[in-house]
Amino acid sequence: MPRRPFVFRNLGLKLLAVAIALGVWFALSGQRRERISERSYRIPLSLVNIPSKTIVASPLPGAVDVRVRGPFTALRQLEPEKLEAVIDLLSSAPGEKTYRLAPEDINVPPEIEVIALSPAEVRVVLDQVAERLLPIVPALSGEVAAGSQVVDVTVDPRIARVIGPATAIGKMSGIGTEPVSLANRAATFTATTTVLPDAPGVRVREGQIVNVTVRIGPAPTTTPGSAGAPPH
Repeated sequence: MPRRPFVFRNLGLKLLAVAIALGVWFALSGQRRERISERSYRIPLSLVNIPSKTIVASPLPGAVDVRVRGPFTALRQLEPEKLEAVIDLLSSAPGEKTYRLAPEDINVPPEIEVIALSPAEVRVVLDQVAERLLPIVPALSGEVAAGSQVVDVTVDPRIARVIGPATAIGKMSGIGTEPVSLANRAATFTATTTVLPDAPGVRVREGQIVNVTVRIGPAPTTTPGSAGAPPH
């Protein structure tokens, strides 16, 4: 039986290899030929791996502005709502630290390049978690009706249990509420309001909804001519 020429041996496999090589070449050359575009997005900032028994005690940017570049098709298929900037706090200790955002902190596909970030740095303060009972101090706004005065103010419950950064809670002597309006009030009334922590990271665990009772009575009257009268 005559031997087949070398070029025809395993012809099927050779044709398959050629087809695969042509396909890869076409795909890569197509990507190189495709126009490159740029787009800007505003994406959320996430902190991950926050150490146990610690809390973020500093304000954080609401979002990060990111500018990306890549093939037009890849950018068109990008889903902005799935993008986020991530800061990993693994092994971080309590205290203040500035983290620099890098392109690898943005979860974009490999064919997309991150070319700009703003802000480029984020200040993060970690503090120990603390819990404390604090007296509730109701806030009042406005003026009662003419001829009336505030006689007494009580609140129920009188204390709230709060949790948050140890440094902030240690400086608090009480906790306020959303203001209760006294505008044109002439009689005793009770209003429901909420406790309002005014320190970053502090939240209320118990006693968030309170009833504030304001007792109002007549203002003292002055006898005509008594003002400035000479003493006896």
